[in-house]
Amino acid sequence: MMNKKIIYLLLLIPFSVFAQNTKTISGTVIDEARNETLPGVSIYASTKVIGNKTNIEGVIQASMIGTTTDFDGNFSFKAPKETKYIIISYIGFETEKINVENRSTDMIITLKEKEELLGEVIVTGYQKIEKRKITSSFAKIKTDDVKRAGTANIDQMLSGEISGVLVQPTSGAPGAPAKIQIRGTSTLNGSSDPLWVLDGIPLQGNDIPKDFRDKDNIDNLKSFPIAGINPEDIEEITVLKDASATSIYGARAANGVIVITTKKGKEGNMRINFNASTFLTLRPDFDRLNLMNASEKVDFELGLARRSDLTYQSERGEVSRILQAYGEYNNFQNNGFSSINPLAQNAINSLRNKDTNWGNELYQAAINQQYGLTLSGGSEKSRYYFSLGYFDEEGTTKGTGLNRYNLTFKNDYDVNDKLNVGVSVFASRNKSTSYITGADAYTNPANYSRRVNPYFTPYNADGGYNYDPDLIERSDLNLKYNPLEERQNTNQELTSYSIKPIIDLTYKFDNALTLYTQLGMQFDFDQTEKFGDKNSYYTRKYRFGSRYQDEDGNDAFFMPEGGINQNWNSDAFQYNWKTTLNYNTSINNIHEVDVMLGTEFREDKRTEIHTKGFGFNTNTLRTIPITDERALGNELFNPYKKTINENAYASFFGTASYTYDRKYTVFGSLRYDGSNLFGVNPEFRYLPLWSVAGSWNVARESFFDIDAVNEFKIRGSYGVQGNIDKSTSPFVVGNYKDEIILPGNSEQGINVISAPNKDLRWEKTISSNVGFDLGLFNNRLYVSADYYYRKSSDLIGLQAIPLESGFNFINTNWATLNNKGVELAINSRNIVKEDFKWSTSFNISHNKNTVERIQTKENDFKPSLLGYGVNAVFAIKTAGLDSNGLPLFWKDGKKVTAVDFYNLSEGVDGSQLTREEHRDLYTYVGNGDPEFSGGFINKFQYKDFSLSVATNFNINQTIKRTPSYHPTQISPTHNYNKEVLKAGTGNYPAFIGSATPGFETDLVYSWYHTYDTGNTYRDLDIWVDKISYIRINSIKFGYNVPSRYLESMNVSRLSFNLEGRNLFVFGTDYDGYFDPETFGSPYSQPIPKIISFGFNLSF
Repeated sequence: MMNKKIIYLLLLIPFSVFAQNTKTISGTVIDEARNETLPGVSIYASTKVIGNKTNIEGVIQASMIGTTTDFDGNFSFKAPKETKYIIISYIGFETEKINVENRSTDMIITLKEKEELLGEVIVTGYQKIEKRKITSSFAKIKTDDVKRAGTANIDQMLSGEISGVLVQPTSGAPGAPAKIQIRGTSTLNGSSDPLWVLDGIPLQGNDIPKDFRDKDNIDNLKSFPIAGINPEDIEEITVLKDASATSIYGARAANGVIVITTKKGKEGNMRINFNASTFLTLRPDFDRLNLMNASEKVDFELGLARRSDLTYQSERGEVSRILQAYGEYNNFQNNGFSSINPLAQNAINSLRNKDTNWGNELYQAAINQQYGLTLSGGSEKSRYYFSLGYFDEEGTTKGTGLNRYNLTFKNDYDVNDKLNVGVSVFASRNKSTSYITGADAYTNPANYSRRVNPYFTPYNADGGYNYDPDLIERSDLNLKYNPLEERQNTNQELTSYSIKPIIDLTYKFDNALTLYTQLGMQFDFDQTEKFGDKNSYYTRKYRFGSRYQDEDGNDAFFMPEGGINQNWNSDAFQYNWKTTLNYNTSINNIHEVDVMLGTEFREDKRTEIHTKGFGFNTNTLRTIPITDERALGNELFNPYKKTINENAYASFFGTASYTYDRKYTVFGSLRYDGSNLFGVNPEFRYLPLWSVAGSWNVARESFFDIDAVNEFKIRGSYGVQGNIDKSTSPFVVGNYKDEIILPGNSEQGINVISAPNKDLRWEKTISSNVGFDLGLFNNRLYVSADYYYRKSSDLIGLQAIPLESGFNFINTNWATLNNKGVELAINSRNIVKEDFKWSTSFNISHNKNTVERIQTKENDFKPSLLGYGVNAVFAIKTAGLDSNGLPLFWKDGKKVTAVDFYNLSEGVDGSQLTREEHRDLYTYVGNGDPEFSGGFINKFQYKDFSLSVATNFNINQTIKRTPSYHPTQISPTHNYNKEVLKAGTGNYPAFIGSATPGFETDLVYSWYHTYDTGNTYRDLDIWVDKISYIRINSIKFGYNVPSRYLESMNVSRLSFNLEGRNLFVFGTDYDGYFDPETFGSPYSQPIPKIISFGFNLSF
């Protein structure tokens, strides 16, 4: 017995020595993507063991020193002082090796999910599929990797992140949507926007009108459901591209599908996370517009006034008014500036020093803010997630802004080991503000800032408003305008309330068979109020529309005096109920079968009521009814309008896949869609959509023994996708209107818009895709590439029909187009050191579409798209200038004058060209879509510091911009881009008037000034530019505070970040515009540059 005690004592000796030569290693382990602590993570001292191999009882062979993290992700253990490294290991995450020689306590360690796991799951919205079984083309990104400060919507964050996904902003206005195209355009008239899916529920109402970015007023406010989702609530985004991925979504998915998966609670103690950021939106660089300053504009006006042949609005402009006021106009034209009255000279020269900074008057820098709070946790049976969000942004255009509140609640509960119930609620309130700018094109602040004369001052000497004398149409009608007064006297607000409840039930019969049903609803309520005070230009101009001559021949108005108050109240509702039965089994770990059968029923309804009140009194809040019969039939004065849209859908679908030996997978899907939008002819009531696909995991083959390659998979798919053009109908479509047939009597009539077509049906796209995924050096380098070809047929377009039908054209399914392209994505972990890491993501894509079948109207001026892209750009090729400074053109290989080119003749009004000959004047000059687009992202981490630089690029995009001047309408009334100073040189036409001398100048003047109804001057190739640019859309610095400074505050993580957005753009010249992404449109609000500072705090 004594001997046994001695043996045990001897065994304790090395352990006592170990205890005296140890150090404490402690810290917190955090999920990098979710910013949450991780329980159950294994931590052990590298290569250190207690004891060695021994036969002595009580010594564990080669036991490692280490521990696991608790529920809060914390750990602490003792290890020998000479321990240099610890190893952190957790299922589903990259293993980390951390140096603990100089620092061993209060460490914050972040783990990154493995990028390529055999067990990684891809969420498609209908299924969760292991990535190794995926046969389709898709892309998945973590929201935390793309979050951008000062960005309200998730769609704006996707720019440059995913190959094949083109993201272009529609405007720089707060909360403005981004136009997204996935693999080109698959329709001519219908929506080209992708389908957005929130936790399995397709969202309704995200289609962006085609002309949305071309609107000439900033009060074009519109609600989009995706804008109501808080990006902080989103876990990941999956983009589905090819037919095998999207056909299960039916006739809404030809434009691709974007699946949003939101965050949810996890088992463990409550985790609290709070984030806040303040972001400064910088004032736009007004110098980029390249406008003339006051001195240059004065010289320009003097030059115009000197020419007696230029009479277009020659009485306007301050120089002209001064010359006329002093009676020196003719003297100046004949003898020059030095001959006129010195007082007139002084008055004109004084204008040179009145440079108003219109950039400061109409634009601003603004300090904005956003906050987020989340609480999550749960037990073994129940898990919860709760969040609050607040976003507030003032736009760079004064008077614009966005304010949003978000509330999200999610809970899933295991009733028993078979039944799980999930409940989610997403609620938001958005408020967009602006002022009325739609009275005229020039009242848009972006356009006005380009046009206003630089010497015009917005205020009088006494501080009152100064009215722009060059924008007064008729002084006797009181149509005076000042942009700052208009901003003060008008207002427009859009308030949107949205609630999206989702209920999920999952019942597991056994390990193989699962029943799942989900009911999702979407309630959207929009309230828009548009108010113009009685003194506003908007109201005065509106009242001008009610002008008539009274019995005495004087101007009278049937619209009562007072303000105008308009309201749009709309409510939209949809429900989506789907049920699926899933069977998943594995036989001998060789044969894997996955089958899903399901049904889906959906209905959506939208009701909008538009009311107008005239003579509005801001004190009594009352309006005055219009009883004058002249208002009947005039849509401007229609006091009430109600619109109802209602659609219903029923779908039946199924998928099946088979995987053999984890190497070969085949997949198929089938879906039938039915809708009340079609089906007058029962043959076209349902649309069958299907796909087949396969993949081969080459890297698992025994003959493929290349150590550097850890994954190599080849994929292929073929199938049919669908699309719906809701702008058409198989029935007669018309508008009701009131017509006055006899005095005092009105009759209701219908203005027929389109003819009926009982055979109208769904549009469809046949899609094929081949690609591969290649992982090298344990996925240190990962490459994905795809080639696709998509042919869209049965596209709804206009087709000529016999005139005896009563119509010229009918909407019918007959147009076709194709898209083909390539995509490449490369991800690399360039450096992986203990204290320093560097990773890179690069993607590039190319898409080309061609219209294969379309019909052009006989009276169209522009050429057909047949054989060209949907966004093809056509222009008229010029060949320099003649001796009079007029444009020359190419015709039959020779230079000809405008008279010959347009076939102009004396005594004949306009051109003698037929419409077909007119179309032949044009030449294809390029595509409005970029030839290449993509992104380049670098991330660096040094100890607790991080840096990320994200860029996106577009290469070789053809844009036709608004002409900087018109040669026959050159006017002193407004300012110009300095390009106007080049007139008469190079390819820029000279100014001409009705009396300009020179051969045939009168014919050219009459053509461009009066008879050019096709607006060919706007289509000259001198206004066409090729744009290529690289934008650094984000530079972000981060710092994680070491846990040793946080322990006393019971804080698990504290990080700070500083970010600059859109600070730099490199590329081809875009002078005259704020930004290359709004190049060509003088109405777009500038894309903002943002500097933000924020922090993230976790408990």
